[in-house]
Amino acid sequence: MTEVPTERLKLKDKRFLSPPLVGAPLYQCAKAVVVYGFDPGATLDVQVNGTTVLAGVAGGFPQPQGALLTLPAPLVAGDVIRARQKAGGMPSGWSPSVVVGDHTKDYPAGLPRPEIDPAPVYQCGSRTGVNNLLTGCDVWITADGTQVGKVVGAAPHQGVNVTPDYGLGQAVRAWAKLCNDPSPPSIAWDTIAPPNPLPTPAIDPAYAGTEQIRITNLVNGARFELSRNGSSLGTWRTWGYAHLVGLSPPLATGEMLSVVQRMCPNDPSSPPGGTTTGVCAFGHPARR
Repeated sequence: MTEVPTERLKLKDKRFLSPPLVGAPLYQCAKAVVVYGFDPGATLDVQVNGTTVLAGVAGGFPQPQGALLTLPAPLVAGDVIRARQKAGGMPSGWSPSVVVGDHTKDYPAGLPRPEIDPAPVYQCGSRTGVNNLLTGCDVWITADGTQVGKVVGAAPHQGVNVTPDYGLGQAVRAWAKLCNDPSPPSIAWDTIAPPNPLPTPAIDPAYAGTEQIRITNLVNGARFELSRNGSSLGTWRTWGYAHLVGLSPPLATGEMLSVVQRMCPNDPSSPPGGTTTGVCAFGHPARR
């Protein structure tokens, strides 16, 4: 490794902003791309064959699954895709290029089978995760053969909102399609009764300056309500495990966060879980 002193380069601005990454592989007919590795809060530009097709799109937070960006037109085999980020008034360079392929060459037998992830699926569930998807495909969910939710231009692991909520004993499957080439359906999961009582959700420790919190111990398909200093910030659907929520403005020391989750309307909600914002000190940097 060779170290080059930056003063020799005579740079006008010694700050550097690394290019993001475009998720690969990408295939013809994809209606979205995923961009990774950008600064929290950065805006994103996407080019197709040297023409900017998305400009100044808010990226949000890069972890854990990047930013899913819907394209104005489906991709075509041979298209060259790249992206850049802008943060603090400064643009990055363009990312390494990704060349769009034809999925039938990599999957001559058809699209891979989607997976309900996580499972099991619960009665009164309102959101379901689907994994093993090709970026930009269409994905939908059926309950007893009836479509109850769909996303056009999906991420590789995509959450799908369900309407109406699942009933008890319904057979839930996921399906996908790209270029009018349908996948086989996922393995069916029969909905079961949710935990009763519901577990208490938790919030990871948060510190002054935090702009994103992580809520854990959530039930697959639950709705959770987050409050800040006693005022509700809204209700989210989740596929369970952990859920990230962005906050604006950033947290200040001593602020109180609380969260409850709910499943079936006639069942009680969970006990509230929460945390109080700590002081940002050495060894406890502000978390994003």
